[in-house]
Amino acid sequence: MNRRKRNIQIAIAIAAAYAVVLVLLLAAESRAENASIKSLGDAVWYSVITLTTVGYGDISPVTPLGKVVGIVLALCSLGVFTALIGVLINYISGQARPRRRLKAKNGYKWYAINEENEQSVQFAESVLADDPDAVIIFRHSKEKLMNGRSIVRIDCSPEELTDLKGGRYDMMCFCMGEDSWENYRQAANAAGLGIDTYCLTEFGVEGTSGKLHTFSKKETICRCYWRDHPVQRGEKTIVMIGSGSFAAELLERCLLTNVFEPGRYLNYHVFGDSSEFRKSHREAVRTLCGGDPEDDALFLHEECWEFHPEIIRNADRIIICEDDDRSALATFKELVRLFPTAAEIHVRLNSEVDQIRSFGSSREVFKMSSFVRDDINRLAIMLNDIYNESTGAVSGWNELSDHLKRSNIAAADHMTVKVRYLLEDDSIIKLTEQNCREAYECFRDADPEKRDICREMEHRRWMRFHQMYNWTYSPERDNAMRRHPLMLPYSELSEEDKEKDAYAWEMLGRVADRAGKK
Repeated sequence: MNRRKRNIQIAIAIAAAYAVVLVLLLAAESRAENASIKSLGDAVWYSVITLTTVGYGDISPVTPLGKVVGIVLALCSLGVFTALIGVLINYISGQARPRRRLKAKNGYKWYAINEENEQSVQFAESVLADDPDAVIIFRHSKEKLMNGRSIVRIDCSPEELTDLKGGRYDMMCFCMGEDSWENYRQAANAAGLGIDTYCLTEFGVEGTSGKLHTFSKKETICRCYWRDHPVQRGEKTIVMIGSGSFAAELLERCLLTNVFEPGRYLNYHVFGDSSEFRKSHREAVRTLCGGDPEDDALFLHEECWEFHPEIIRNADRIIICEDDDRSALATFKELVRLFPTAAEIHVRLNSEVDQIRSFGSSREVFKMSSFVRDDINRLAIMLNDIYNESTGAVSGWNELSDHLKRSNIAAADHMTVKVRYLLEDDSIIKLTEQNCREAYECFRDADPEKRDICREMEHRRWMRFHQMYNWTYSPERDNAMRRHPLMLPYSELSEEDKEKDAYAWEMLGRVADRAGKK
């Protein structure tokens, strides 16, 4: 409930109490023989004179009940004055003043944030770095963490802000509080008003849906990690140390993204509590832990990593991914102090630390580009649009199921892997019109053997995605039971089904064409 509604309710309650007092006073005095209060006007006059402490004495109660009411009014007089002064000061500082400031800045872009906290302040700083004229509106502040002429604090609903702005244009809402569900609830309400709204939440699939855009901190950090720190061709063994939601998300994104050409397989050693991952991704665990020499190998260790110095010694990359920074730093210090290794060590930290190769800091994540211009999310939506155009389908992003949204996102994440493979350049971290077009031309001009490698690579990626979400083979497709007739090794597919996997590579050319038209 916002402050305006609370003030209205308080005013109604005070008015009701005042009316009751007047009725009691009039009922008690009007029947007395020598009473001077005989009408409602007399009662109002007496109450006002008493409450304001003027006290002319021209009229006064004579009955016991009337005198009790008079005492109550007299005792309330100081409180009334104090309350009036407090309301006036509160209105001027808490409502009138920020409202005047907002009206004066009506020509600038407004960024309304539901809560002032460390992560929203990081975001606000990134906004002002890109647009110094932007207006940052904190709708709720427990403490002031940020100062400046561009900062306005006002307890105001998105609907009231729309009225102040004179429309929903040049205004965006951001829900970035600590409560993920409350963020989603507030964001849905703001988006329902037609305002572009961005929500930090773990509910729903990351991406864009109409006016409501959801943003998962964990998912963004883990997706960006594998995009910005790609697996190099010489890496074969990756060690992951950590328990908790970040570690599980990082492993999931790792297995979905790092699917390479036949013959290039990775060994993953995971130390930490993986019980939830085992339960959630049982089909992928069954497949990757099965010892297939023609696939990646996943080892989920129940023992502490300290008991496996040979794995640490032979690792090409070690990722420390704890939910808590202190635990992550303690693990890092123990590892570098006691265990010899030539591996690159990456540590997930909320705050950057000197001389540590870290990722996922608040400054890195809570920026405008992460919320609004996330290239990977845009690419996922573009892939769906291109598919619709080529097939005549009309399934917009909003109408897609959760599974299909995730499928498009996984395909978008893998596009960079495809470009790196075709251009033989593992340093590429960003898709551009040029590298997409060059990669497509390499695929288009490839000999049959190279094309077959590409098709098998895509089929393995497609299989991996479905295994992660527990799909299995069946001669007949059954979406409800997650069964699919193409859940087979590439060698067992028909030539027609193999050729379907070429479509994902041809998309590189269409993405380049789309980028060239912008």
